[in-house]
Amino acid sequence: MTLRDRIPEQLRIGDALISIVMEEEVSVFPTSDYILVEGSPKVGKINVPKIASTLRNLVKNDRRMVALRGYGFRGIGLAVRIAHELKKRESRFVYQMTFDTFDALEPEEDKVLTSIQIVVMPPE
Repeated sequence: MTLRDRIPEQLRIGDALISIVMEEEVSVFPTSDYILVEGSPKVGKINVPKIASTLRNLVKNDRRMVALRGYGFRGIGLAVRIAHELKKRESRFVYQMTFDTFDALEPEEDKVLTSIQIVVMPPE
């Protein structure tokens, strides 16, 4: 089974335009299959090590799948920094991740932003 086959259907990104509906700079949406963390295009200063530590526990100890979505320049930077911090903190196993880019619409400004989704898989 490939990594892409392990991604839940709700996280599979096709050609659809995703609408950004965030009220916070960073939003967390837990489901029974995965945790979705989204970074706003207007994100400010965030404690990346604290977020990475929490996500590390979810992936490693709770064996949960985590999806990081970053919208626009700042959101992409946040998602990549969190993924990097996860990899940097772990020495006992190698994280398996998938990366996808997609377009997202920011309704307030009616503009399309390049965005990224990183899905972090629990170790097998």
